[in-house]
Amino acid sequence: MDNKTFNKGFTLIELLVVITIIGLLATIILVSLNSAREKARDARRKTDIKQLELALEFNYDKYGAYTQPENMCSDTSYGGLGECGSAGGTGDWDANSDLRDLISDDFISILPKDPINNSTYKYSYEPWNAGQGGYTKAGQAYDLCANLETGDSFCINKR
Repeated sequence: MDNKTFNKGFTLIELLVVITIIGLLATIILVSLNSAREKARDARRKTDIKQLELALEFNYDKYGAYTQPENMCSDTSYGGLGECGSAGGTGDWDANSDLRDLISDDFISILPKDPINNSTYKYSYEPWNAGQGGYTKAGQAYDLCANLETGDSFCINKR
């Protein structure tokens, strides 16, 4: 009979190696997941801006202007940020938002907000007034933008 005994199980080093590998894989997956989330939020931003563009086109067809009169100097999904109107970064389109008419006229059911919706990531809308860009009538052009997490912005500039 042999006096050798065999221990069943793993050594401490083997366990540490396996735990390290699992940790590295988890980190790689989480980084990939964050990137996918950013891309998904950017895709939603683009869709929301295009939805607003469509509602503005319906408004133009009915009234001959995108929105007028201009009520907000800084019309954003985060609030007017205190530049004019009764706004102040409330986290929603201001009650005086130029886009509120799109809801009351049933061109859109709600005004979309940025998925993050803070002072950095927000949607902004700026209608052109009479005299801007050579337009004699107000509401004939606008800028509608969203800041993307890639560092770019997505804008529809209707001229």
